[in-house]
Amino acid sequence: MSSPSPSPVIERVVFEQTIEGLFVTALRSRMTPALQRVLKDEGVDLMQRLRPAYPVEVWTKCCLAAAKHLHPSLPVEDSLRLLGESVVEGFASGFLGRALMGVVRVLGPHRALARVRQNFRSGNNYAEATVTKLEETTYEVWMNERGPTRYVCQGIILAGLRETKAVGSRVDVTRFDDDSVWFRASWER
Repeated sequence: MSSPSPSPVIERVVFEQTIEGLFVTALRSRMTPALQRVLKDEGVDLMQRLRPAYPVEVWTKCCLAAAKHLHPSLPVEDSLRLLGESVVEGFASGFLGRALMGVVRVLGPHRALARVRQNFRSGNNYAEATVTKLEETTYEVWMNERGPTRYVCQGIILAGLRETKAVGSRVDVTRFDDDSVWFRASWER
């Protein structure tokens, strides 16, 4: 009897709406010709119609390039977190985003955190997440995000909590390995 064939490896991709949300919408006022050239060199040509999906490696290179360009004096972790915050701010400025942010505010921080996996999965084909309540206003969030884009995720979660009007919101990276990251998300009230 032959052994079962291994399951196929699925390429991790980031969807067009994520690329557009960050590099076209959120960074519109800060986009420079120099940054556009760098993004093109890394695989995202903003002067052409965006592709339906991009390999996660292209997303990572573009995020790193944008973070360095926009926040050159900050540590890369901080600049990537700020980039993540920009994703939510850019999304919230659009028509659909304003409507969805209204829903997020109604949901509140507890239920918004419970939707982390679904929210990230709308932007890529690989996001997995678990959310564990530690205290009344403190949660552990595990995600299967690899590499430096874990800090983009940190910023997205933080900005999402702020949209719920959770006072004193914090999202800290507590640990990570080659395949995953753990965040501690908390707020005062």
